[in-house]
Amino acid sequence: MTVATQTLTTTEAAVLSLLAIEGERSAYELTKAVENAIGHVWSPAKSGLYATLPRLAKDGLAVKSGRLYRISKAGRAALDDWLETVEPGARETFFLKLFVGKLTSVGVLLEHVEQFAADTEERLERYYAIAETNSNRGHDWYHRLLLDHAIARGEQELAWAEDVERKLRRGPR
Repeated sequence: MTVATQTLTTTEAAVLSLLAIEGERSAYELTKAVENAIGHVWSPAKSGLYATLPRLAKDGLAVKSGRLYRISKAGRAALDDWLETVEPGARETFFLKLFVGKLTSVGVLLEHVEQFAADTEERLERYYAIAETNSNRGHDWYHRLLLDHAIARGEQELAWAEDVERKLRRGPR
C-alpha cells in the first residue's frame, strides 16, 4: 500500500536533508551546518529555519526530543518524494537536490541533470532569438552587455551539466 506523503517546501526539504545527513541536531547546530556547508546552495533566514523545525515536528516529519530534532520515517518518505520529483524550471531546487545527492540514486540525479540541461537550452534559445533582434545601438547596446553575459552563462551551465552527467555515470573516484 502506498501512503501519500506531504509536499515539502524547499526550506522543509533542506532542513529534512540536513537532519538525514547530520543526524539528530538542535536548531543552533543546524544553523551552523547551513553556514558551514549547504549555505552556498541554500540559505534561509535564521528565523525561517527556527520556525520550520517545530512545524516539521507538528506535522510528524521530524521528532523533537528536548532541544534536538531528528527526521522521522514520514519525514524521510516525504524527503524521498521531494528528491525524486523532477521540476521543470526549478533551478535553485535542482542545485539543492544535487548538493544532497547522496540521499537519492544516481538515476534520479541524472533525470534532474537532464531537466536542468533542457531548461538551460530553452533559456538559451530565447537569448539567441533576442540577440538576433538586438541592434547593438542606443539602449540595445546596454541591453547587449547583459544579454552576452546571459548567453555565456547559459553555455557554461550546459557544459557544466554535461560534465556532471559524465561524473555521475562514472561515480566517485
